[in-house]
Amino acid sequence: MALLVIKQLVIMALIALGGFIFAKSFGVSDKEQKFLSKLLLYFINPFLIVNSFNIPFDSSKLKQLLFVIVISALAVLLMIVFSFCVYSSSSPDKKRFSCLEKVALVFTNCGFVGIPLIRGVLGEEGVFFLMGYLIIFNIGIWTYGYYQVSGSISVKKIFTNPNIIAIFIGLILFCSPVKLPEMIATPIKMIGDLNTAASMILIGILFADFKLPSEDRKTVLNRVTLFTIYRLVVCSIINLIFLFFVHKIFAGMPQIKMMIYTVLICSMCPAATSVPSLACVFDKDTSYASLIVSVLFTLKLAESHTFSPTAFASAIFSILFCDNSLNKILYFSL
Repeated sequence: MALLVIKQLVIMALIALGGFIFAKSFGVSDKEQKFLSKLLLYFINPFLIVNSFNIPFDSSKLKQLLFVIVISALAVLLMIVFSFCVYSSSSPDKKRFSCLEKVALVFTNCGFVGIPLIRGVLGEEGVFFLMGYLIIFNIGIWTYGYYQVSGSISVKKIFTNPNIIAIFIGLILFCSPVKLPEMIATPIKMIGDLNTAASMILIGILFADFKLPSEDRKTVLNRVTLFTIYRLVVCSIINLIFLFFVHKIFAGMPQIKMMIYTVLICSMCPAATSVPSLACVFDKDTSYASLIVSVLFTLKLAESHTFSPTAFASAIFSILFCDNSLNKILYFSL
């Protein structure tokens, strides 16, 4: 399974490299970058959300799915609180960094990396529970994440956002006994499947335009280093502690370990590729957003076959869980 993690990250890196080479060869203007970002965020991504809910409804698993939604929401809330603790005192001139760091610290790439990883480790049942985490991810990134990057938000903007609308449509579709006919479901899936490639191409394009003034180099290096420690070490340990106590409290619940494993793997995936897209749409520091996402991808790739602090922490908690399978799963996810 370690090869599965490496494979997914290498695929993403190669797609981003293609975007980088294209931008360096032909040039991509700021206007074109913004168009690509809007196309990705407001057209492609909603189709991905709807497609993720186009699965058979199982009433016996509805309570378990709701439980995953609750613990996923609490896990994300913990990350939001932590992000405010470490970035709340940022000076005005550093907010161009901290608004992006807060979002990248909280939200992970639980789709492209999470889905194949969970399918390989936990099977289709794990993918079903993953839908609960994806609900919280999409609501969170289009409310909290949107607010942090744009600087303002309104109730009207929340409910008219194509991604929020897609979540409601997806929930109705999931609960409905009638599923979409193939003629409609197929184009929805085809458009949604463009999300990962489009995200990574955009990251490559934005990274190709990376321009860092010499006086900012030390600041950026220090911030990226500190952010990496927060994201890969501190956040992982916080999630491990939280889910350990959830397991202890609800130990008798059916499929509790499966649900916890799913949330844990999702929370430890690399940073969400939506961060650079949001930065581009709202004229934030796209180069820095691409940099922190790229650094986390690279380090996650390295961690897949080397020692990491989070892997060490997972071993400790596997002993506390008295379950060797957790250690194996965490090793593969880290």
